Formats: sequence, C-alpha cells, structure tokens
Amino acid sequence: MTAADYATLLQSGNDLVAQAQAVATQDFAQARALWQQAGAFFAKAHQADPDQHAAALRLAQAWMAEAHALQKEGSAHAAIMWTNAAAQCERAFDLQPDHAPTAMMAASCHAWAQNQEAAQAWAQLAKHLQQLDLDEPAEPAP
Repeated sequence: MTAADYATLLQSGNDLVAQAQAVATQDFAQARALWQQAGAFFAKAHQADPDQHAAALRLAQAWMAEAHALQKEGSAHAAIMWTNAAAQCERAFDLQPDHAPTAMMAASCHAWAQNQEAAQAWAQLAKHLQQLDLDEPAEPAP
C-alpha cells in the first residue's frame, strides 16, 4: 500500500468517527456500528504503515470506544477489550515514546481492565513526560 492509501484509510476512519459522534446520543447502536467500521479502517491504515503513530493511536481509540460500549451493556468481554485497547496504546506509544497523551490513554485502559499496577506505571510515565514538556524551553519565533 502507498502513503496515499494510508491517508485515505485514516481519513475514512476519521469520517466514520465523526458520524458516530453525531448520532451517539440518539442511536447508540448505530454509533457503535460506525465506531466498529472506523476501527476496521484504522486497522487497515495501521497495517498499511505500521510506523505511523496516528493510525496506531486511532485504532486504540476505536477499541476504547468498543470497550466502553461493552461496559455499558454489562458485558464480561469489556475487560478483555480494555486489555486489548491498552496493548494497542502501548504499540502506539512505542512509535512516539514522548507522547504523554498516549501514555495516559494506556494508563486509563489498564485501569478499566483492572490492572492497577500497569495503570499506575503508565500514569507515572505520562506525568513524567508532561513535566519534561513543561521544562523544555520554548523555541524562539522566527
């Protein structure tokens, strides 16, 4: 696949997420179906270019949406989906290891999956990265 394929797949997923968000409060089942479709596009984009943080992160977010949906239904599978989402967040973090929001997403997923030790470790890492961002001097304007 080409870079254009990657971009098209990522945009298709983003478009479906926007549609899902627009209908989520009126028709949760339709929103969930759209989130699942978006996840499929993000997975294909991630396969097309596994070195891109954006697709890896968006796939994690799609899995988080699915985990939320399963949890809302009271499904026993929610914890499994949270664990999968956490693992995908970790993959995304590997691609951009200075991205504090990705580390915080991993922490949240681990917390929802009832893995408190991992949640705490990822939260500490996110806090450390945020502090590093605050400590870095701003680059002068050109």
